Order: sequence, then C-alpha cells, then structure tokens
Amino acid sequence: MANGMYIGKVFSRTDKSLGEPFLLDPGDLTTHGIIIGMTGSGKTGLSVGMIEEALKARIPVIVIDPKGDMGNLALTFDRLAADQFEPWIDRDDAMRDGKTPAQVASETAASWQKGLADWGLQTSDVASYAAGHRTRVYTPGATAGIPLNLIDSLDAPGGDFEENEEAYRDEIDAIVTALLGFVKIDADPISSREYILLFSLVERSWRNGEQLDLEGLIGQVAEPPIAKVGALPIDVFYPPKDRTALMFALNNLVASPPFEVWRQGIPIDIEKWVRSADGVPNLSIVYTAHLDDEERIFITALILNKLKTWMRKQPGTGELRLLFYMDEIFGYFPPSANPPTKKPLLTLLKQARAYGVGVLLATQNPVDLDYKGLANMGFWAIGRLQTERDQERVRQGVEAALEDANMGESFGDLIAGVQKRVFLIHDIHRKKPELVHSRFVMSYLRGPITRDEIKSLPGNAGVYEPTAAKRTTPRASSESAPTTREEPVAAKAANRAPLLPEGLKARYYRRYGGETANPFVFVKAAVRYKIGAAATEEAIHQLAFPLTAGMAAAELLESKPIVLEERDLDARPSSDLIYTELPAFLSKDGARAIERILQDRLDDHFEAELIYDPVGRKLSNVGEDEYHFATRAGETPGSATKRRALTEKIRKKRSDLAIKQRDASGRKAEKWASVGTSILSNIGIFSGKKRRVTGVGGVLSKSRMESTADKRVEALEAEIASLESDLAELSGVDTTRFERRLVKPTRSDLTIIKYEIVWAY
Repeated sequence: MANGMYIGKVFSRTDKSLGEPFLLDPGDLTTHGIIIGMTGSGKTGLSVGMIEEALKARIPVIVIDPKGDMGNLALTFDRLAADQFEPWIDRDDAMRDGKTPAQVASETAASWQKGLADWGLQTSDVASYAAGHRTRVYTPGATAGIPLNLIDSLDAPGGDFEENEEAYRDEIDAIVTALLGFVKIDADPISSREYILLFSLVERSWRNGEQLDLEGLIGQVAEPPIAKVGALPIDVFYPPKDRTALMFALNNLVASPPFEVWRQGIPIDIEKWVRSADGVPNLSIVYTAHLDDEERIFITALILNKLKTWMRKQPGTGELRLLFYMDEIFGYFPPSANPPTKKPLLTLLKQARAYGVGVLLATQNPVDLDYKGLANMGFWAIGRLQTERDQERVRQGVEAALEDANMGESFGDLIAGVQKRVFLIHDIHRKKPELVHSRFVMSYLRGPITRDEIKSLPGNAGVYEPTAAKRTTPRASSESAPTTREEPVAAKAANRAPLLPEGLKARYYRRYGGETANPFVFVKAAVRYKIGAAATEEAIHQLAFPLTAGMAAAELLESKPIVLEERDLDARPSSDLIYTELPAFLSKDGARAIERILQDRLDDHFEAELIYDPVGRKLSNVGEDEYHFATRAGETPGSATKRRALTEKIRKKRSDLAIKQRDASGRKAEKWASVGTSILSNIGIFSGKKRRVTGVGGVLSKSRMESTADKRVEALEAEIASLESDLAELSGVDTTRFERRLVKPTRSDLTIIKYEIVWAY
C-alpha cells in the first residue's frame, strides 16, 4: 500500500481536534508491536482497524482470539445495508428500547455509513476490502467453525529433521505437552517419565519419516520400538506395568465421545492459513473462547510452534509478509512463569523480523508481559492505563525515545492526552511519538461472538462439513439428523434437579414464577477500586450468570448477568419444577472450573465510572455523587474538627429556631385574637350604644410581642445562614478539577465471597 496503513488521525491534546491522517508503514510492524489499554480504552477498535489495513495491503493475518471479540472481523458488510446488520442485532436490547430489530438495524447501518464517511471511507471502500481477502474461523474442540485435528495427526511436518531439529523438537514439545494436559498428567521435561517417553517416540518417528497417529502412538507406548531411554533400558526406565496406566489414559482420548471432536477437522497448516490456492490473502481466526485455560494454552503453543517452523522455511525479506495478532496476552507471556506459549513467542519476537513476520499483541496491563518481550517491541500504542504502576512500566519503554526526539514534553504530559480511542503511539521508525485517534472500523463491532454464532457468520466462512470419507456409517446416520442436537430445552428437562459436584450448593430464585428452572452461577464479590494511592471503600456486587447445556467453562462470563440480592434466594423452590441441563464441564471439573474462570475474568464485569480528584488524590465511592464527593474531597483532619463544631452549632440554632418560630406563630395568633376581641367589644360604637373605644392597648401590646418574636426568628435565620456559609466555604472544592475515569479493579482488589448454583424459575 503506497500511502501506508491508515489507522487514525493525529490528535491535539490542547484543543481536542483531529489533524492529518496517521499512516503506518506496514514494514514497521516487522519490529513487532504492543497495544495497551484498560477496558473501554478502544483497544479492540484500534486492533481491528490495523488488521483491516494489513488485509487491504494484501498482507495475510493470523489471529488468536481467546475472548471472541475478533470474530467481529468477519462481520464486514459490503453494502452497509440494514438487512446485513439485522441478523446481528440484539433483539432483547431492541425490545427494551421499544424498537424492532429492523429499526435498530436501519439505525445501525446509517450510523456505520456516517461513521465511515466522517473518516473519508465509503461503501465502495468496504466492498473492495471485503472482496480482497477470505475469512476462515477455526474452532479447535468444536465444529461450529472449522475444527482442527490436534490429537489424531502426529505426522512429521516434512523436510529434513537434522536441518530443522530445533524447530521440530519445539513442535514435539508442544504436542506432547498438549496430549498429557488432556489426560491431566504433569508434562515436566525433566521429571515426567510420561513426557520423556512420548517425546522420544514421536521424535524417533519424525526422524525416520514415518506416519504416526494417536492410535499408533498408544501401540508404541505398549511396545516401545526403542531399547533405551537415555542410559537406561526402556523396561527399567518405565516398567511395562507403569506404562499400562499411560496407555489406558491415552486410549481414553480415542474412546471418549467428548474428545471425538478433537480428532476431527484438518491439521494445522500455516501455509494454507496464509493464502488460498488462488493467492488471495486469508484472515485466519483461531477462536478459543469456548475452551478452558489449559486447553487454550496448549492449542496456542501448538500454533506458535507450527508458525515458527513455517517461518524458518521462508526466504528473508524486509517487507511485512504476515501479521500474527493475539488478543489479550494475559497468561501466555508472563514475566515469571513459563507456560508452553512463552518460549515460541519469545523466539518469534527475536527472529521473525528477518522473515517478514510481524507480531502484534494486545493487553490491558503491561505487567502481563515478560520484560524481554517488551524490549523487542518497536511499535507501542498506549491507551488509558489503570494504575501508576502500569504507567511506570510503559514509561520505561518509551522515555528513551522521548529524549532522543528532543520534544520538550514529558511522558506524563503526553499520556495526559490519552482518552477513549486516543492512543499515544511510539514507533521507533519515527522521530517522535504522536497522539492518534483511531479511525472508524469497517467491521461491525457488535461484541463478542459466541461459539454457536460462528455458524452464522456471513458467507458461512467458518462452517465446516466433514467429508463422507471421514465418516463411518453409524456416525453419518446420527449426524444426518441435526435436530436431535438442537431439540428444545424443555425436551431435555427433568423433574428432579441434577446432582451438583462437591463444593457447589443449590439455591432457588423465583424470577417469573414459571415451571421451568434454568441454572445460573450466583457470585457475591467484594470489590475495591484504586487509582494510585487513592482507594474506594469496599463495595459488594451480586451477579448471576446463565448456564446452558452446551457451553464451555470459558463461556461462563460471556452472557449478560442478571442482578439479584442474596436475600431473594431460597433454600428450596416454592413449587414443583422442571430442570434444564447443566453444562458438561461441571461434571468434568466441578467447582474448580467455576472458580478458575471467576478468578481469571470476573474483574471485567466490575468496571465503574468514578470521580477522581488529582489534587487531593481521592477517589469517589461507587454510587457517590459529585456533591458528596466534593464535600469529602475537601476534608482534612483540621477541617473535620471545624465541620463537626459548625454542624453542632447549626443543629442547636435550628432547634432554637423551631422554638422561636412556634413562639412567633403563637404571638401572631394572640394578636389576631386580641384584634377580634377588640372589634367585638366596640361594635356598640357603630350603633350609638357605646361612646368610648376599648381594648386598643391590648392589641398594641400583642403586636409589639409579635414583632419581637419575628425579629428573633430573623436573627436566628441570619445566624444559621452565616454558619452554613462557613460550612460550605470549609468544604469548598473546585469541582472543575475533577476527572471522571473508568476504573476496573485489579484481581488483588476483588474478593470472591461465595459462588453457588441458582435455579431461576
């Protein structure tokens, strides 16, 4: 692309205006990049925009998608028409707004057309982009998209083993680690006999160029074709009796119905992922949101090692040949631990530039990454950061560039200009960093794509149909009637509540008063928010996340939760119920599966907009309005004492005022009673029966007393007003200095008080 990748426009932090387009040379990404920003910073939008620009430049992209957000890249509508948006409109949200899905779709289409036009993009640009690449969505462990055969196919990747020994051994390591992970066996390369034996068997087959599958590997475990492992005879190193346990564990993968899907599909083939047979660049999205943490780690490690092997077979180039993007890097490249993904990622960051492969990572928190990885990043896009520690971590990476640029601006000044969709971009190929507002994307950002929705992606790009040759007769007959897998919930319901795994307790919630009970995971958590040293009081949150029969553990927190109070839960239902199914992962991993996903992702649901006082370094509590926060923000130990004294004075004066007001009211009544009496006593004056006026002195006396009482009331009201003015002045804070910030609690500031299964009916 001659003009570069159009990812946004230069942003002025002084007047908030947009300037010239910010164009990025694709070759700059061969030095790799990192996009950092807390939830709500616009990180996903910037990532999607950069991927779109790479594809427009006919650069293939491989995406690892552990949260489901990047499936939105498949929602590119060449006409930007309402009928294209409508299938992806949330019908419940439309109903709550009093609109039909068609109405919301029409509004959304108009919004997208205008948004793109504001950034100089037309429908023709979207159509050209959509036609210029093909999208493929791969779903390991599921058939919603294109399944990947990760267990059955153990064939060597081809080529001379000696020439590619390091890369091939890394691939074997990933395969063996994944296999043992599936059967819950420790895969330590030093102490695990299972790991060492399987590694040795696979390596022997690859060296000899032999075909190998899982069933063949199981046979070799029973009767190893090797005489020694290291210096020991095989039967001494791993006696036959002990090998039998490993053999049966691996055989369970072949025999177990839930793992059948792991043996379907196609093997990982990076060459085919990069370009179609006709040379059209591919967008290959590996969707792993439905998997648990261990499965995601193993699958990602396999792909990274395959990518590394493919890369080393390519000729060297200074141009960007392939962009590899990974969303939410947390847990895959930590600074201290060594998951199977860390080594191949570090190798790519160090070596991929020479082969034209760029690595682009995204994270909410820079402390999620090993510092060695950060040192290899040439492109930084820094969005809103949550903590001072995050800012310090980023500062270390870019401050040298600021000094070289001789800009006269500190990192703190620049980062102050960051806001939603505005990023501080540092590119080592440029003279100075820039604040950039990311452009409007061509893809429809409708939120995370669920596993079931992948089947409906436009053009059925992610749908996979196994060939007839791969099916056995019994399997074909069962798959020919998909309605058996899509039967309504009521047909799967039972009259007795399913047994819960150990550690889980059942409660009941009368939601609609129906007959069918649907399961939820109820979570009660204590949350504290922090910005630097400023912290809120602890807030209690109570949410319930829906469970469905076919969901994976990783999908638990994807659905919109309902808010309910623990006091509304009952120990038993108020009537007989029909119970729907629980997901299979509960019977497999029990409460541990729920706890793991809650600890990993629950914090994403507790983001809150709070008021921050940068002068007093104080943070508002959840639900606290500006008036009460301003009062608290002005507090010092001395002012607190004065406040208490003034408040007590005002209380006493108000008490006196109430008495005086009652007294004044009484005097007023007495005066008018005296006037009435005087009038009645002098009626004879008008008839000539009485010649002298009486009672006037009493009226005047009552009037004087009323006037005195009114003056006392006025004096007290003036005193109270003065005291209240003093109190307001004591609390006076310039509220224009306040900042409204989206704050997400850190994992250490979130305490899970309890979680249990709730049957809502």
